Amino acid sequence: MRAAIARLRSAAWLGWQIDTNWADPFLFIVYSLLRPIATGLILAGMYWAVSSRVPARGMFTALYLGNAFHNFVTQVVIGMGWIVLEEREEYETLKYVFTSPLGLPMCLAGRSVVKLAIAMFGVVVVMAVGWFALHLTWDWREVRWPELSLALALGVVATVSVGFLVAGLGLLLPRPAIQINEGLAVALYLMCGVIFPIDLLPAWLQSIALALPFTLWYEALRRFLLGHGASARISHWSDATLLGALALSTLAFVAIGRLGYFALETRARRLGRLDQTTLF
Repeated sequence: MRAAIARLRSAAWLGWQIDTNWADPFLFIVYSLLRPIATGLILAGMYWAVSSRVPARGMFTALYLGNAFHNFVTQVVIGMGWIVLEEREEYETLKYVFTSPLGLPMCLAGRSVVKLAIAMFGVVVVMAVGWFALHLTWDWREVRWPELSLALALGVVATVSVGFLVAGLGLLLPRPAIQINEGLAVALYLMCGVIFPIDLLPAWLQSIALALPFTLWYEALRRFLLGHGASARISHWSDATLLGALALSTLAFVAIGRLGYFALETRARRLGRLDQTTLF
């Protein structure tokens, strides 16, 4: 256990050095915050443009909250996919990571810790902008902290698990991995109820959305923080049902992420794609 913790700490330190050494700390912080803040302000502009047709401001608060926490998906899930591309294409060190005592799985886990920290920092700032600049407020006395904490923990586990699966796809599909990273970010943004309720999706897409942990995660965070969600289809679920479904979906993706990653890595080894560069 001590050895595993030491490896994880080393991988996290390495990830921090790689992710931050291109700029001084102030510039790095500004750059890390620009994207989530800009996305939130764009969402505010979209809401303002259609505000005369939106019946309740509480709905925008719920959507803004989902947009804030989607930063975890952008930073961790997509970021773990880009780790493989960077190590293989830019630094050409992926094969050395594989043969090092650290190993790629532990390297991915450690670097995901750094990305989780950056994502959490972005979420806090975006919510602060919503609170003070856009006046999107809620009653802190009504927040259900135990349920909120459990939902947040489950969402983080699901995020890292899906990130491993995306990284595995990057190992097996060197060139298409770029399109997968960008396309998956957009697909999850649209399918998981980030900027509009999943009730607006076609019925067959709603079923797929409900199987994804992020859809349930955003609804749980909204319910336990704001007191209401954004989807009418999920609104009649009890708190226990919502948390149970989130836990079940998370466990499923933990298994899928673990088994899928190692299966994809094994396949990539057999095909000789671990150090195959595409000069993109």
